[in-house]
Amino acid sequence: MTHNSGSTSRFGRRSLLAAGGATTVGALVGRVGAKPNGFLQDDQEANGDTPDSGRDVTVRQEPENAFYWVLPGERRLSPQVFGTAENPRFGNDLLESRIEQAKELPGPLSDAIPQLLEDLPLLVAAPEEAREPIEDDEDAGVAEQKFVEPNLYSDEAEVTSGSFEITYRDRQPYDTPGEPGDTADEVDLETQFTDPAGNEYELDFDHVVKPPIPGYETGGGVRVGAWHHGQTGTGSPLMAQLYDYAACWGVGDVIVNGEQATEDGFRVIHFMTTQTVRDERYRLAIDEELPLAPDETIAGQIHHTHGVVLPIRPTDEGPVYDPVPTAMELPNGETQPFIHAMWEQDEIVDGPFDEWEFPGQEEAEAEAEDGDGSANVDADFRLLGEAPGWQGAAPDAIADEENPTLELEADTEYTLFWENADGLQHNFAIADESGADLQASDLVGEEGATQTVTFTATEEMTEYYCQVHPDSMRGSIEVET
Repeated sequence: MTHNSGSTSRFGRRSLLAAGGATTVGALVGRVGAKPNGFLQDDQEANGDTPDSGRDVTVRQEPENAFYWVLPGERRLSPQVFGTAENPRFGNDLLESRIEQAKELPGPLSDAIPQLLEDLPLLVAAPEEAREPIEDDEDAGVAEQKFVEPNLYSDEAEVTSGSFEITYRDRQPYDTPGEPGDTADEVDLETQFTDPAGNEYELDFDHVVKPPIPGYETGGGVRVGAWHHGQTGTGSPLMAQLYDYAACWGVGDVIVNGEQATEDGFRVIHFMTTQTVRDERYRLAIDEELPLAPDETIAGQIHHTHGVVLPIRPTDEGPVYDPVPTAMELPNGETQPFIHAMWEQDEIVDGPFDEWEFPGQEEAEAEAEDGDGSANVDADFRLLGEAPGWQGAAPDAIADEENPTLELEADTEYTLFWENADGLQHNFAIADESGADLQASDLVGEEGATQTVTFTATEEMTEYYCQVHPDSMRGSIEVET
């Protein structure tokens, strides 16, 4: 092909499929008795203080842009964070230490938080009993181990649809003593999205909380321009240490197909707009691989937004493990117990570094816009590449068809021309009946960029697909001998 591109008993008690998200959560009061998150602001105004001395950050994404639903899966482990098999870090020792610290919390939290960490250890650590060596994987990079229990920090995701708009209102600089809802920080959130089965979701964000997990610092529940995850002590270390344009922690309801799914109580909701940590093949980067340049990311952007709903229900006695009642059925017949939504083409309307560009980004974009002059090539087939599926453009026999069948004659050379229609990373690959790749082109990630692929038809060819979006962008090849 040529191409021209423009377990211990504690660990086993709860499957980490359920723990999956454990991104961040604190000791949360129940639906009844939760103090509204504006009460500190009222106190400030009564004392003559200025309540709006912080920063507002607004981020949004329109429905037609790229949205991914993340599925449970394994996670590569950063040697920088987790050490080696012989000298592990951020494992059982840290978990035990955090549990002992939690036992010193006031009131019922001294029982609730240790139990929560027992049930969801990924809040603070990655237990060694769930780590395995990585063998013969050329895509592993510097990672030598992986966390094998299914969790939300996986590379498994499917393109669906979704939109959101959020305003993070940061009104205090750090966590203060008191109830989790005792904070001046606020969040306005509107979001809609679907899962791979077509179920529709909305989130009803009720109020911000300060999660008092030992080691966490959440800035009052909303932070702007800070770092967390990785080795920071705030958030799960399974996510690489990253820069937050803004992040928030709170509780609210999950609406599924128009019905309130969380009738038994709120679940924890965590949103963060961060530097991009998904690479061009949608792998979740580890610490050693950051920062990613725009052309190394899935959508050519330096930021994206994560929306997570965790399997944690607040009660008057503190938070307890409880799966999120999604409608997404997994291959094992169970429903996915967390939500991890990813908006890859978000827009920072107002916020820190909202106009900053990665070094060399402007030159790279200009070079991509120049193209390679291949639009006028004499092609046998023309396709548009977008994550929901290949769209036929020419000849007339395949025009307007999604993932059209390509009818070929054996031993004949063909030229296929395709254009990137959505600004996500795509390529054109041909596979045989076993799924093995026979040929594959380079990735193309700029919207409007084009690629010309030349190949000779053989009887082994049965399918063409995009290696980045293999589930949705896949069509049949029929070869006549």
